[in-house]
Amino acid sequence: MPTMLLMRLGLLWVVVPWHVGSVSFPDGAARTECRGRYFWIWLDKAFVGQSRWRYGVYTESGQYIEVTQQLASQCGFMAGTDLRGNPQIRVSFLACSVLNTFDQDFSLQLRVEVTGAVGPSVPYDMTINCPLGASWRPREIVCEENYMEVSVQRAVPGIAREVLNEDWIAAWPVAQGALNQVWQVVFHFQNGSLLSMPATQAHSMGYGVNTTATRVLFRTPYGTAQSEITSVEGLEVEVARATVFYKQAWMILMVDTAVACPVNSPMVNATSLSWVTPRILPSLVLWPEQYQDEVQMGLDGRVIDVGTVARNGYTFLADSKLIHIVVPIGAPGGLLQSALVDNHYGTRYSIHLLLDRHWQGDESDRTRHRSYRPIRTPFSPQTPRIIDDTVAAQSYFKVRLGHFLPDVELVSVSVGGRPFSHPEAEDHGFDPHEAPNPNGTKAFGLRVPFADPLVQQQYLHGPLRRYTLHLNYTLRLLPTGEAFTQAGLITCDVPDVVLPSFQGSCEAGALALLMTHGTLDRFWIPYVGERPLSQLAAPHSYRVSDDGRRFHLAVPLLAAGLAYESISLQGLTARLDFSLRDNKTRSVLASFAVVCTFPTGQLLVCLPNGTLVATVLSLDTKPALDPRRTHLRDPGCGPVASDSSRALFSFSLSSCGTTRRFEGGYLVYENEVTFMPEGVPATSPIITRDSWYRLTLRCRYPLTETLWVSARRQLGEDVASVPHRPVG
Repeated sequence: MPTMLLMRLGLLWVVVPWHVGSVSFPDGAARTECRGRYFWIWLDKAFVGQSRWRYGVYTESGQYIEVTQQLASQCGFMAGTDLRGNPQIRVSFLACSVLNTFDQDFSLQLRVEVTGAVGPSVPYDMTINCPLGASWRPREIVCEENYMEVSVQRAVPGIAREVLNEDWIAAWPVAQGALNQVWQVVFHFQNGSLLSMPATQAHSMGYGVNTTATRVLFRTPYGTAQSEITSVEGLEVEVARATVFYKQAWMILMVDTAVACPVNSPMVNATSLSWVTPRILPSLVLWPEQYQDEVQMGLDGRVIDVGTVARNGYTFLADSKLIHIVVPIGAPGGLLQSALVDNHYGTRYSIHLLLDRHWQGDESDRTRHRSYRPIRTPFSPQTPRIIDDTVAAQSYFKVRLGHFLPDVELVSVSVGGRPFSHPEAEDHGFDPHEAPNPNGTKAFGLRVPFADPLVQQQYLHGPLRRYTLHLNYTLRLLPTGEAFTQAGLITCDVPDVVLPSFQGSCEAGALALLMTHGTLDRFWIPYVGERPLSQLAAPHSYRVSDDGRRFHLAVPLLAAGLAYESISLQGLTARLDFSLRDNKTRSVLASFAVVCTFPTGQLLVCLPNGTLVATVLSLDTKPALDPRRTHLRDPGCGPVASDSSRALFSFSLSSCGTTRRFEGGYLVYENEVTFMPEGVPATSPIITRDSWYRLTLRCRYPLTETLWVSARRQLGEDVASVPHRPVG
């Protein structure tokens, strides 16, 4: 016999056998309990980790047998996990290889092998002893997760004194003709047919047929060829009707081992789950009119009292036809856990229900029927949202991301595209923290100052500025470590902008602008007309200065970038269009215009649109000529305006006899202003008092910038200005 360490814990005896090569579980790695005709064994999930594990049992002779999935349903084993993911093994007192002492004391020798990613498997052995507890009922039925089990007391009254039910009547001829001293099984079907076989053949088909000191046992997996689905009160019930008998020369022992289990799926909605079963299972109740029962619900294999049912918010009702169990999603006794599907956060609720009922029909029908039903709700999406608690006057974003169950933790948060771990976010002053809610959920809080460089700023209009916070959270589920992300965008419009102010003036030969800075214009791009100031200032002799408070700009008359509103004998009107633009969208955020009128003396202007403007003065000749009688090479092209002292020409360079030629890197246009003197007599003049006059007009355009303004001018000393005006 192997050496054993025997310990007593209350009614539970735990004997640890020292089989060759086995070791003991570390403290806290495993625990056991005797509960409801079962050995319960739990392994700590932290101890098992990512390792694979399997289990088996020792027979009375010491032979080790690994429990496979098929063997489990045939022999009375169930392996899975508890609500918190700890591996769990449940073994019936009547399971194979359980040492049974007169159906009162039960002993199980179990081995668990744990296999890591590397290295050999490590076997852990334990022996568990359990007392029966409450006395056996004549018939006890268990609807386990993976099998149905019925055990019937063998010490039954003689058949001659009993009223035979239909199954026994049908099985009687078969039993009479069967072999002596052989256990046999007869399956009954709804169409009246029978299937008889020795118990050994039933074993080979996955059934469990056994006897103990006082009981006959029949166990069947769900969904076998010999079981049938019936409808009771509109609900599905799986039924296996079997009679087990043993024949000797002088007697036939027949045992009705029919078993029936509700198999209809629970119903789940957004707020609750419900499990409904028939009150009476007709295939198990011979005398329904005498039926009396006591029904209780339980959790994790243990019956709970009516006070617990009420405190947990359950609904437990039984009418003449149905038994209803309704559990609110998230109620105590179950476990609400976070879950992920395709990076979407949600929840699942799990609970392990027990329905335990005792009924009595006639004097011989005293049955205990237990149904174990683990229920896990489908994935329920729970879209997290950004909760904006920002108060603009506080000058920072105050946000929460929620709501989550306690099994979610914050890994990192990206602010404005820059990731921060939790400690880094603390060091940066973002104050990451958990914000608990009264219902047990939580949110993740964050504070980000408006002035932080990672916050995007956008000028809207007037004094309004929009602060935009881009967030991307990385979160993790515990204990699985599954990670997911959640993006967020928060904006806050704050009236904290001081706009720049402008003043315009007309200087000698230049248009000038003085701007007093506001709070945002340093981030905007200055434009003159439709071109950035940076492209025009140096090449065209702009005068630019900035002392940090004020910005000064002076643009020479006729320099590129100006607009010419009018050129007449009264003067030349030029306009400086200054604007500040968004550095991304180039939209105009602020603008101002300076308009000045300069007197026209002798003037020659070549405009970007291919127009030449020139003035002719009468004083250019001695004696003075009459400007009104001047014209270009084409005599039909006279002045557009004239008086006795001046004439103004404005014409397209493609008209009025204008010529062009290439000269170095320039394209040169030429025309002439001509004055024809008047003679006496007019038909054959031989006498004139007028001077001969010819003035060449020439425009040179660089070939690389043909619309460049080139001008020469002669102006008087006086400069007349007109009020400046802003443009939209």
